[in-house]
Amino acid sequence: MDTTTEQQNNKRIAKNTLLLYFRLFITMAVSLYTSRVVLQALGVEDFGIYNVVGGVVVLFSFFNVSMSSATQRFLNFYLGKNNDEMVEKTFSTAMSFHIVVSIFMVLLAETIGYWFLNYKLNIPTLRLHSANIVYQFSIISAVFGILQVPYNASVIAHEKMSFMRFWEYWKRFSNWL
Repeated sequence: MDTTTEQQNNKRIAKNTLLLYFRLFITMAVSLYTSRVVLQALGVEDFGIYNVVGGVVVLFSFFNVSMSSATQRFLNFYLGKNNDEMVEKTFSTAMSFHIVVSIFMVLLAETIGYWFLNYKLNIPTLRLHSANIVYQFSIISAVFGILQVPYNASVIAHEKMSFMRFWEYWKRFSNWL
């Protein structure tokens, strides 16, 4: 590898690293601020219910990171071999897998999770309807998070971190609408 290519690679790595750190900083700042606002708006009891019920999304974020790493690994393998057909096939397979996982997650959430929420958690009767609404939206959010994994893996595999920065801003902006 010649010096100019190595310098370009180093610049790209540095740029992508800075973009990811910037994204992390913005996400962390927005999360800290919105947690404070939500706590003030809901009060302590409702905030606790919101966090317990909305924790479904946090639970599945662990799986999303694992699935994204696995998908990214296979995409990188075929990108390194310059095999665009296998990259497309890998992405398509990953998308199909994530659709199946999201359907399975909805089935579990709407049966066991619904039962646990309504019959095992100690939620005041007056707040149970609200907790069920938050739970349904949390399930929807988790499904979208699972379906987003192949796209995130593809963006990272293609080293298009500036696109992720734009996407994060769009998601934050659309939440305020």
